Amino acid sequence: MKSYVGLVSLFLLGGAANAIGQDARDAVALDPDHHHVILENDHVRIFEVLAATGDTSPMHTHPPLVLVSLDKARFRITAPDGSTSIFDLNPGQVLWLENVEHSWELLAGQVHLFAVEIKAAPRGAPAATAPSEREAVVVDPTHHNVVLENDHVRVFEALAAPGDTSPTHTHPPTAIISLAAARMRMTLPDGSTSIFDLHPAQALWIENVEHSWEVLSGLVHGFGVEVKAARGATAGR
Repeated sequence: MKSYVGLVSLFLLGGAANAIGQDARDAVALDPDHHHVILENDHVRIFEVLAATGDTSPMHTHPPLVLVSLDKARFRITAPDGSTSIFDLNPGQVLWLENVEHSWELLAGQVHLFAVEIKAAPRGAPAATAPSEREAVVVDPTHHNVVLENDHVRVFEALAAPGDTSPTHTHPPTAIISLAAARMRMTLPDGSTSIFDLHPAQALWIENVEHSWEVLSGLVHGFGVEVKAARGATAGR
């Protein structure tokens, strides 16, 4: 599956949205039928969007977020000033969005996406933290390929086939969005092992993980959204 990566600051002429907080214009508050929160903690709020052709969403805002698309769709986007534009989403597309305000109508296809809102992003960039040499994207870039990075997140794409292995590595606090089904054998630093299953459209939060793995069956395809502000906050847990 081909992946698409982009950086969007003003999403389709969206204008400036208020900082994250519970803005009354927030998409989850205004349109919960299409924006379903599935995971929330101190660092992220993750929602899933499902929509069919002809569906519409009223004018709403989004705080800074990473968008991961699982399907193909074409939208008509309307900005607060009434201007419109056509926007296409594709499977495996990854975008950084901030200062978003818009309404939309789905013209074709089906929307299935996950959005990982970064709670600390409106407060500015976190203090720089040097990545560990044991992190997955350093130890095993073949299976953990960085596709997007800014002051707030580093996003990697994970791709692996049956029989593939990855040496012992670590992960900082990360939201995982899985696009496919796979069964993996995980090995911890003490040598203990466990079986772990990934599923399509699965969202997970992991912190301070160290392991190696082998793909036993299926296909690993997903994205990891590393949250830079969470690094110091979760150290030592």
